[in-house]
Amino acid sequence: MNVNKRDQLKLPKRKKPEIVLSASAEIFLPTFHTLNAEFQHAKRHERGIIRDDNSEFLHQYRVALRRCRALISLLKSLFFPQQKAMLNNELKTMMQKTNRLRDLDVFLYKMDDYFSCLEHSHHQGLTCFIDELQDARRKAYKDTKKWLKTDNYEQQCLLVQGLLAEMEANQTEEGHSASKVFGYEIIQQHFQSTLTLCHRLDNQSTDNVIHRLRIRCKKLRYLLEYFSPILPPQSSKEQIKCMKQLQDELGDFNDLSIQLQFLSYYLKDKKTTTRRYKAASQLKSITQQRHGESKLQVIKQVELFSTQEKVITFQSVYKIDKLTQG
Repeated sequence: MNVNKRDQLKLPKRKKPEIVLSASAEIFLPTFHTLNAEFQHAKRHERGIIRDDNSEFLHQYRVALRRCRALISLLKSLFFPQQKAMLNNELKTMMQKTNRLRDLDVFLYKMDDYFSCLEHSHHQGLTCFIDELQDARRKAYKDTKKWLKTDNYEQQCLLVQGLLAEMEANQTEEGHSASKVFGYEIIQQHFQSTLTLCHRLDNQSTDNVIHRLRIRCKKLRYLLEYFSPILPPQSSKEQIKCMKQLQDELGDFNDLSIQLQFLSYYLKDKKTTTRRYKAASQLKSITQQRHGESKLQVIKQVELFSTQEKVITFQSVYKIDKLTQG
């Protein structure tokens, strides 16, 4: 990774959409402008990814694309079926093309932690293991850089922009709904489905089940953030904070889950007598322990989120205020 900071690019700042949400305005136009602004924000990170100044460029590129995908999925009635399917396919491809590089960045970011948690006798083997990962990261970076410079990638971007423009020019019936009415209904629906997943969670839940809850919580937070201009300010702020706390626990658990999968795959078919195998195996054991501890924290945080008091508080915002809408 390039560590020359004299001419490092600065991370782009997110620009506000030209048209933002207002309570009585039709939902389709601010949604189009938000999606277009998010997609352009992602594209402004391309140069930084290619320069490889900072892994945060790739991370923020993916965050912006993920926001687009989440809103398209959550607000699906604003899109025609074929339009939605094509948008989702192109954005999903862009995410998949960067998965390998991002996974390696996350793993290598915690390199110092690996050395501090392993006994000194394993450090030489761990160094060999890290060197191997850095080689894999260099290859993944070259592949990503090459892909970003292809005509195929440029065509994908043009297709996404064209599909979004269609949304502005040709609205569905739901697109003419008042933003506040539409937003309150979709938030309430998504909150209930999130709560259902929370109530199903227990000590026997698999990593995949917890991962699905994480995705659902992330989407609920995106909804709250997107509709925040038309939500009661204090309630919205508290709910977003609550979702962030839950997401942080779920995110830590997911990182550990991915590390376990990564280490298990790496150790498969490797010679058990090598120093790097012993170091990676020891690292896997420590990660397994942390994974179990993190699961308990997730369950505790989910139970806190699902308490009757919090549920009533959340629901009352959208039921009571909705009755007073003009």
